[in-house]
Amino acid sequence: MNLTKKQNKKSHMLTNNSKLPEDKVITVLLIEERPKASSMLKKALSDFSYHVTKHICFDDSIIEQIDLCNPNILILSTDLPSGKMLKELAEINKLLPLPIVIFAENDSPNVIQHAINSGVSAYVVNEIHPHRIKSIISVANERFKAVQSLRNELKQVKTQLESRKHVERAKGLIMQQKQLSENEAYSALRKMAMDQGSSLAMVAKNIIDVCELLTPVEAE
Repeated sequence: MNLTKKQNKKSHMLTNNSKLPEDKVITVLLIEERPKASSMLKKALSDFSYHVTKHICFDDSIIEQIDLCNPNILILSTDLPSGKMLKELAEINKLLPLPIVIFAENDSPNVIQHAINSGVSAYVVNEIHPHRIKSIISVANERFKAVQSLRNELKQVKTQLESRKHVERAKGLIMQQKQLSENEAYSALRKMAMDQGSSLAMVAKNIIDVCELLTPVEAE
């Protein structure tokens, strides 16, 4: 799948999966090592009105199936998640994030830690109890929302810090080239932003880019 397509779909997935729909059928991509029509997990999901859009094995590309089905949640049932599987889940968490639940037969603290780091919202060990399916999915979704909210906040803070750095650097360049005071340089920067109908950070970045282009490269 084309990387640009994945990234473009990322924001769409974030919006769709930030909260499981309360008044609509929740769609599930179900992956089992040996998918069968008589799957207890699939039956339990159906009993709680979840719609399994696709029931596949681990031979299929998970990220491609998510792109095709656009499910609300991903559920995997396995003996023990492999390193390859966790690597693919980490890629999914980065490009097409959604709540992920793993039902595993075996317990391994190291694997569980790797699973959480890969974006898994809930890791359930031992037998699958059908009556717990709904609560497990609810908890997984709440944890996913909390993590996504934190990631968005961190991204916003990072963007703000970068913007401030650009403004300070552009202000310094204006002071140096036009022999202005700090306040005068800042006023000039704000006026350019207003005249261009752009943000202060965008104008500052443009000034920096232009200055870098005009600065001769010193020979090594």
